[in-house]
Amino acid sequence: MKQINLNWIAVALLSAASFAMMAACTRMASQKLPQIEVVFFRNFIGLLLLIPLAMRQKLTLSSKHLGLHVFRAGAGISAMYLYFYAITHLPLADAVLLNYTSPLFVSLFAVLWLKEELTSKRKLSGALGLIGMACLFHPSSAIASLAGLAGLCSGLIAGLALTSVKKLSDTEPGLRIVILFALLASLLSGIPMLWAFTLPSGQVWFWLLAVGALGNLGQLCLAQAYKLAPASQVSPLGYSGLVFAGLIGFFAWHESPDYWMLLGTVFILAAGVLVARERIEPMPVPPSATPEFPVPISPK
Repeated sequence: MKQINLNWIAVALLSAASFAMMAACTRMASQKLPQIEVVFFRNFIGLLLLIPLAMRQKLTLSSKHLGLHVFRAGAGISAMYLYFYAITHLPLADAVLLNYTSPLFVSLFAVLWLKEELTSKRKLSGALGLIGMACLFHPSSAIASLAGLAGLCSGLIAGLALTSVKKLSDTEPGLRIVILFALLASLLSGIPMLWAFTLPSGQVWFWLLAVGALGNLGQLCLAQAYKLAPASQVSPLGYSGLVFAGLIGFFAWHESPDYWMLLGTVFILAAGVLVARERIEPMPVPPSATPEFPVPISPK
């Protein structure tokens, strides 16, 4: 039993580290390439990596809920634009933290949209989340800026997109949800490139491929962790990505948090863990982990 626990912890930590490294690679790519292209290639590379899986399982893309798929894709890439902007203009750990508020918003939208029960734990997590955000956005903070607002909005819109995933998962196979998101997000994010396109250089191609590979590695590791341990144990460990992001930011860009950032992080982490511990199913993954899906990918 002890060996199994060590296995899921290692895999979950590898997933969190992959998503943090993906955020760092996104920043590197965004310094050399317009953001609209970084978002497009993130989705398109993810799509290319998923095609062999879809062909092997002979997946059909026909859906009776195409409108909801389009809504989810539009919300997802909107969250990505905002998140990637925050990554470029904020300390890495700050941007990741703001994006990781999405489970709190999923909990809110699940009550408003899916008519789930507003439990006492959800009320407490909401209060803790608000206190944490107040600490982060105090007037003298660097995060109290356009980039900080963009990061917070990325979490909110990602929460809306991931709530739509929960709605779709009632009737749609998991792999179809993932593939259609990657396909529609690639199409939608490719439209702005009709007016402005910069051919990536060799070095930028490396960062773009790293973004796609690390995002998919993080997703696969997360799915494996959910197979080895209960969701209530795995989901809170996902917040270790903040530690990895902080270490990368410190060593790569000499970034360090202030007292208010640390205090706000504690409240937001407490809120997120409270939400995660309440659920019996896996928590959804923020847009940094695209393709997003709340449970291990498998056909119905």
